Amino acid sequence: MMKRLRENQALFEERQLFGIRKLKLGVASVAIATAFSLGTVSGQITAAAESLTSVEPIDGAVMVKSEAADHDSKELPEATDISDISGISDVTKVSAAVNADTVKEVQPVAVPLVEDQAQEETTDQSQPSSSIVPVTTDSSLETPEATSSEAPIAAQTLRLHFKTLPAQDLSSLGLWVWDDVETPSDQLGGWPTGATNFSLAKTDDYGYYMDVKLSAEQAHKVSFLINNTKGDNITGDRTVELISPKVNEVWIDGQELSYYPPLAQGYIRINYYRSDGHYDNKSLWLWGSADASMTSQQGAWPDGIDFKQVGRYGAYIDVKLADFNELGFLLLDERQTGDAVKIQPNDYIFKDLKNHTQIFLKDEDPTIYTNPYFVNHVRLIGAKQVSPSSIEASFTTLADVDKESLLKELKISTDSKEAVAITDITLDEKTHKAVITGDFSQAVATYTVTFHHESFQARPNWQYKDSLYAYDGELGARVREAGAKVDLTIWSPSADKVSLVLYDKADQTKVIGNFALAKGDKGEWSITLSADSGLGISDYRGYFYHYEITRDGKSVLVLDPYAKSLAAWNSELAKTDPSYKVAKAAIVDPAAIGDKELAFADIKGFHKREDAIIYEAHVRDFTSDQAIANDLKAQFGTFAAFVEKLDYLKELGITHVQLLPVMSYYFVNELANKERMLTYSSSDNNYNWGYDPQSYFALTGMYSTDPTDPAKRIEEFKQLVNEIHKRGMGVILDVVYNHTANVDIFEDLEPNYYHFMNADGTARTSFGGGRLGTTHYMSRRVLVDSITYLVDEYKVDGFRFDMMGDHDAAAIEKAFLAAKALNPNIIMLGEGWVTYQGDEHMPEQPADQSWMSQTDTVASFSDDFRNQLKSGFPNEGSPAFITGGARDIMTIFHNIKAQPTNFLADDPGDVIQYIAAHDNLTLFDIIAQSIKKDPSVAANAAEIHRRLRLGNLLVLTSQGTPFLHAGQEYGRTKQFKDEAYKGKVADDKVPNKSHLLVNEDGTPFEYPYFIHDSYDSTDAINHFDWAKATDTERYPESTTSQVFTKGLIALRRSTDAFRLASKAEIDQKVKLITVPNEHGIKAQDLVIAYQTIASNGDVYAVFVNADSNDRTIRLTGKFQALLAGEVIVDAKQAGTEALASPEGVVLTKDGVKLSGLTATIIRLRASQSDKGTLGAMTDQAAHHQEKLVAAQTAGEVSQFSAKTLPKTGTSQLDALLALAGSGILAGLGGLVSKSKRR
Repeated sequence: MMKRLRENQALFEERQLFGIRKLKLGVASVAIATAFSLGTVSGQITAAAESLTSVEPIDGAVMVKSEAADHDSKELPEATDISDISGISDVTKVSAAVNADTVKEVQPVAVPLVEDQAQEETTDQSQPSSSIVPVTTDSSLETPEATSSEAPIAAQTLRLHFKTLPAQDLSSLGLWVWDDVETPSDQLGGWPTGATNFSLAKTDDYGYYMDVKLSAEQAHKVSFLINNTKGDNITGDRTVELISPKVNEVWIDGQELSYYPPLAQGYIRINYYRSDGHYDNKSLWLWGSADASMTSQQGAWPDGIDFKQVGRYGAYIDVKLADFNELGFLLLDERQTGDAVKIQPNDYIFKDLKNHTQIFLKDEDPTIYTNPYFVNHVRLIGAKQVSPSSIEASFTTLADVDKESLLKELKISTDSKEAVAITDITLDEKTHKAVITGDFSQAVATYTVTFHHESFQARPNWQYKDSLYAYDGELGARVREAGAKVDLTIWSPSADKVSLVLYDKADQTKVIGNFALAKGDKGEWSITLSADSGLGISDYRGYFYHYEITRDGKSVLVLDPYAKSLAAWNSELAKTDPSYKVAKAAIVDPAAIGDKELAFADIKGFHKREDAIIYEAHVRDFTSDQAIANDLKAQFGTFAAFVEKLDYLKELGITHVQLLPVMSYYFVNELANKERMLTYSSSDNNYNWGYDPQSYFALTGMYSTDPTDPAKRIEEFKQLVNEIHKRGMGVILDVVYNHTANVDIFEDLEPNYYHFMNADGTARTSFGGGRLGTTHYMSRRVLVDSITYLVDEYKVDGFRFDMMGDHDAAAIEKAFLAAKALNPNIIMLGEGWVTYQGDEHMPEQPADQSWMSQTDTVASFSDDFRNQLKSGFPNEGSPAFITGGARDIMTIFHNIKAQPTNFLADDPGDVIQYIAAHDNLTLFDIIAQSIKKDPSVAANAAEIHRRLRLGNLLVLTSQGTPFLHAGQEYGRTKQFKDEAYKGKVADDKVPNKSHLLVNEDGTPFEYPYFIHDSYDSTDAINHFDWAKATDTERYPESTTSQVFTKGLIALRRSTDAFRLASKAEIDQKVKLITVPNEHGIKAQDLVIAYQTIASNGDVYAVFVNADSNDRTIRLTGKFQALLAGEVIVDAKQAGTEALASPEGVVLTKDGVKLSGLTATIIRLRASQSDKGTLGAMTDQAAHHQEKLVAAQTAGEVSQFSAKTLPKTGTSQLDALLALAGSGILAGLGGLVSKSKRR
C-alpha cells in the first residue's frame, strides 16, 4: 500500500543510516485487515489497566545543604522557582480533598528534566533547611538522577530514555521521529533508512538514551517509533506531548511514557517543592494504601515522616504501598500548632497508584500534579473559527471546568493585538471543546485564542470555508481552439496572491513566463493564456506549469491538483530546489489524444458484480521478466508492453484486470524506467507499487515509453484499456485517496482544509501523507471529480479503493453514483478494514465492513475468508485450513456462502473472496512458511502446489466475487535467491521486508529469505515468471496449477451455481454436506463438502480434503444421489468436462474417498437430480447452523482469527470494539435490510 511514508520522521545531526533508501507505501493495508475478537479487546483493556512501570526508584538521595553534611552531600538549589515553567491553570485547581479521578494529570507523557530551573537569590529569611538526614527507605529503590554517566542535554533538545530495547543488536534498530523536530526522519531517507541507528545510543543508569533536536519554533509534540533494518515498526507510533517549554526529557519503559524516572512497582514518590527552600520541620502524614512499614515511622500527631531526602524535583519521601487503592496524606509544618500545622488544610487523596510512581506538590498549592512541571491537565491545544460569530477551542480535557472560570482565563485578540469581547461560551466535556461566541466577522483578521501561556491562531476551519467558498465551477487547465487558448483555475481562498509559472515544453527547468491570476468570489483564481499573453505561443499544449501561491508573506510552488498530465518526474531531485518539490503540471487536451473509438467493456456473462473474476497485476511486473525480452516489441514494464501479453489473460478466462496504481506517484525516477533491475534487492530501488500519490488525475510516466512526452502516457494507457476491452475484459484501477505521498501536496494549496483535521486544527496524516478529508466539500470534489474523469476519459470499468475504511461512506457512494451514470456496469471494491479516523470528534459512517449491510455500491475484501483458509496478519504463517490447521467447519462454510463472521454481508456481492494480493507473502510462499517445507525439494514443491490448488478452488467455488493475485495461478514466489543469502545471514544483512523461512526441524531453507512486501524490490523479485506460467516441460507442477486454475475459472463462468445473486438464494441453494459431529466429521476439521444448485437445476457438489491423509466423506439420504453425477475436478484437472479416470478421487457405494490434499467437484445434471429433495438440508445440518447463529448472537462464538491489532494510531481500541461488534452482528444473518441498486 504506498511507499509507506508514515513509517517516517526525523532526528539528529549525527546519524548512521540503515542502507535502505525509501519507503514505498505498500504494507499496511492488509496489516490493518486484522480479524478481531472480543476476548482480545478485553485482554488488552485489562493489560492496560494493570500495567505498572518497572523502573526502580532512587536511593542515592541528594542531601539538603547542612553544616553537618559530609563532603558527598549535594546542595538543594537555593530558592529554585519552578513555577515559571508550569503554565499552571487556575481554572481547575483541585482542593487538597480531591479524589483520584480529579487529580491534575497530563495524558500524553513526555519526561522533562528540571535541571535548568531559574536560580533566585535568597535573603536571610529564606535560607534552605539546615539539617537533613536520611529517612528509612527501601534500598532497592534506585532512580537514575543526573549522573556523571549522562551527558548534559543541549538546548532545544528532547532526550528519550529507554529502559530496554527490542533487540540486543543495536545496529539493527533505528529511531524514527516526526512532528515538531528539526529534521524528520523521512527527510534523512526513506523507510526505514531515515531512522537514526541505535548504535549511536548512549547509556546511563536507567538504560539507553537518544537526543532529538527540536524544531526552531515552539515545539508541542514529538512522535517516534523504533523500527528495524527489515522495515518493521516494532513499537508502534508513540507521541510525547511537550506540556511545557522546559520539557527536555522523557522516560520510556515498554508502553509506558513518563515525565519523570519511574520507580519500582509498589512505591510512589511524593515530591515536595518549596519556593523558599525551607524544608526543616516539614513532614508527611500518611494513611490509606501506605504500607505499615511507612505508617509505623509516624509518631503521635503531628509527628509525621520528615522530608530528609532531596532530588531533582525538591524534597521527597518514597512511600511503600500495601495496595493500589487510595493513598491519603497531609503536608505538615511541625513548627506550628493546632490546625496551622497543616500546610494545606484539606486532605490530599491520590487514587491513580497503578499508573503513577511519582507525584508532585508545590508550596501551599492544593493540587496533586503528575508531572514535575506543575502543569495542569487543562491545556489549550487548538482553535479554529467556525462561523463569523463563533470560535471553537480544543482542550486536553474539560473535566471539572466551569464556564465562569474559563471565561476569566480565555482571551481573544486580532492580528493587531486588539482584544475581542467574548459574549458567551459553551462547553462540551465529551469532545473537550469550547465554542466561544463573539463578533469575529472581520474579513481580513486572523483571531488568536490565548489560555494561560498557550496561544493558537483560530483560522477558519473547513466547515466555515465550505459555507463561504464551496465552488462548483471548472478547475484545472482546459484547452480550447487546438491549444491556442488555455483556461486555468485553482481554488485557494486564503491565498493573498496566485501566479502561474510557465515552463518551456522542451525544458521543464526553464521559466518562460509568470502571470498573475485573478481571484473570484468563491476563492477560485483564474487566468486565460492566449496569443495575447505576450509569449508568441500559438499552441500551449505540451508546456508545463506550477502555481505560485503567496500567503502571509510566504510563497510556495504547488502542483495543480486537477492536472491531466505531468512533466517527467524524479523524486531524487525533490529536495534540491523548490521547483522540484512536486511535479510540474502539463497542458494537454486528453480528448484529442489516443484512440477515438475507445468505449466501455462488453464482458460476456457479466451482469452483476458476483459475475466478476478479478485479477490483480502490476504494470511493470507483468513484462519485466528478462526471459521474454526478445518477444516484446515495446519497452518492457510499460502500458504498451502489457498489451502484448493480454492474450494470456484472455485465455485464463478472468473478467477484469485490476491494475495496481497507475496515477502519478511520488517516489520514483521515471526517466530511469528503461533500466532493468536484475540483482536481488528489496530496498533502495527505482521501483514502486504506487501507493504514494501526488496526482489523482494524471498518469505516472513510469509506464510510458517516453515519460518526457506528457501526451504519450495518455495515448498508451488508452491503447491498453482498449485492447483489454477488445478481449472481452474490463479494467479496474487501484486508487489511493486515503493518503497522499506528502502532506504538503494539498496543505500548500489551502492550509487546514483538504485533509481530515485533528482537534488542534492540524492535518491528520497517514503513512507520512495527509488523509484526504472527503467530508469536506472541495476534498470530496477531488475524489468524485477524478473518478468521474477516469471513467469518462479512459472508459475504465471499476475501482479498488485502498484503505477504503478511511473514507466516509457518503463520499464513496457519491463517486459510485457518478461513475455508474457514465458506465452502468461499473464495479467498485475496497479494503473495508475498520480504520476510519475522519475529523477528530466528528464521527461519520465509514466506508468499511460495517457499511456493507447498508449498501450495494461497493464490496469489501473478506479477511475472515483469507485468515480461515491460509492465515493472515498478524498470524501470517500459522497453520490454517489449506496448510494443515483444522478450522471450524461452520465458519468456513459461512465464508463460502459469502457470509463472513466478522461483518454483516446481506448480499454476496458485498464480499471479495481472496487469499492473496500484492501485500504480504505470495500464496505459494505463505504455504511454504506454514508447512515448513523448502520448495527447493521437489516433493515439497509438489505438496505446496497441491495445497495451492485447494485454495484456488475454494476461492473460485465460493459465493461472492473472487479475486486472484497475478501469478497465484502458477505459484508465484518472491524468494530472495541471491547466492550471498544461502542460509541465515547476520541481522544487519537481512533483506528489507523479508521473512526467514525454516524447515520443520528449525533449519533454514536453502534460500531462506522471502519478501513479504516487495514495494521497493527489484525485477528479479517482482517479475511475473512466464516460464512457470507456460512451460510445462520445465515446470510441470507450476503449469499444472495454472491449467487447473484456468479450468476452475471456466467452470465458474459456465454456470451461475457459484455466483448466486442474493443471500436468500444462497441460503436456499447452498447446503453443507459435511455436518460437524456426523460421520466422523469434527467441529474443527480439514475436510469440507458442500453443494450448490444452478438456476437451470444442475447440482454442483464440492469436496475438499485438506488433510494429508486419505479421507472418505459419507453421503447419506438425498446426498447419495450425487454419486450418480460426473466428476469434473480431481487432484490435477479442473473444467467443465467429465473426467474418465479422476486422480485421487474414488466414488464408493456410500460416499467419496479423496486422497490427501485433493478436491473434487461432482456435477449432477438437472435431468439426473431430484430438485425437490436433493437441495434440502438435513435437519441436523440446519440445527447446527441455527445453533451457530444463536451462539454468535449471545456473544459466545468468536470466529476471528487475528489476535492483535497493529499499533497504527490513537483509535486502535475503538477499531477493535467496532469490528468485534460487527462480528457479533454477522451471526444475525440477513436481519438488516438494504435497498438494492443493480
